[in-house]
Amino acid sequence: MDAPRDQAQELRRQIEWTLARAVDPGDVLPLLHRLARVADDGSDESVFANMHLAELLVERDPWRSALYARRVLAYRPLDDRVWATLALCQTLLGNYKFAVSAYHQALASAPKNPWYSHNLGHLLDVALGRAQDALPWLERAYRGAGHSGELAASYAHALARAGQLTEARNVLARAMRRTASREHSALLKWLEQGAPADKDHPLPRPAPVHAMAAAARTDAADGDTARRTRLRRDDASLSSSKRSALLPQLDGVLARGLASLPLDARQRARAKSLARDAITHFSRSSPGRTGAVVHAVAAAVAYAIVYVDHVPLTQSEVAACFRVSVASLRGRFGELRAHLDLLPGDVRYATLRRR
Repeated sequence: MDAPRDQAQELRRQIEWTLARAVDPGDVLPLLHRLARVADDGSDESVFANMHLAELLVERDPWRSALYARRVLAYRPLDDRVWATLALCQTLLGNYKFAVSAYHQALASAPKNPWYSHNLGHLLDVALGRAQDALPWLERAYRGAGHSGELAASYAHALARAGQLTEARNVLARAMRRTASREHSALLKWLEQGAPADKDHPLPRPAPVHAMAAAARTDAADGDTARRTRLRRDDASLSSSKRSALLPQLDGVLARGLASLPLDARQRARAKSLARDAITHFSRSSPGRTGAVVHAVAAAVAYAIVYVDHVPLTQSEVAACFRVSVASLRGRFGELRAHLDLLPGDVRYATLRRR
């Protein structure tokens, strides 16, 4: 085997090892750029590097991310994840018709993916004003992942804009019985006013690609099993009594620590929401639930909001407010980031929307 290929394979192993342990996936960007330079065009290592560069840069530099995605498509034209990445790039760049076309390509390879259907329908409804055309896609997404409050809100919005107010209220009411949010309350108020066009309720932009791609691989033979499907299965297998026992303790520690951090009320509310989404993992992985573990988990939850919202605080500053070591926070945050597939600007928890 020749030296350049050996070097590329070793670089890939190093990147995979780092990605599995890094607090911030962006830590591997220099290695990925290096791998993209040394790997042969079209090789597995080249595709691996360009795919990860596209995904990691999609939020901070969508134009460059699109270039990397196109390089992958030259060799893997049927890869739904690459098309979804390119679609999100075009969404962020304001090229909505291109984004719609790219989501159609993604769905051609993964027709059962509810997150692709959601983002396609959401673009048609909100960005292009084609609510009637959006309904089949949003209904498909809603039927495929009705547990998601975000999908329910998008579907209800399109129903209302298409004149189906009663059904829109029914969809939103079912979602709010499971869990209510600020967005749901604002959307309900808009619906109760008759969904006036001049006061259109602003919905968040589509979810990040990492979350979509990991969430909805429904083909059992696909090695990339759906993260959200796995989370729902875990929720079903974990007794509610275990979660109930941990939540009050975690809430108390979290509230005390957050009081010492320069976060606003919305960010504190998102931290509580994130803690509830994470409770399944930590109930399972930390059965002993010692005080030290709860404090470290609370610190990790707080830092997750710092990470998502780009708050200028260091891990040591957050750790000090919870009286835990930086190493403990870093370890628990690494678990949390992997478990919830967190990204900077994550639409589920971010409060500072970037234009």
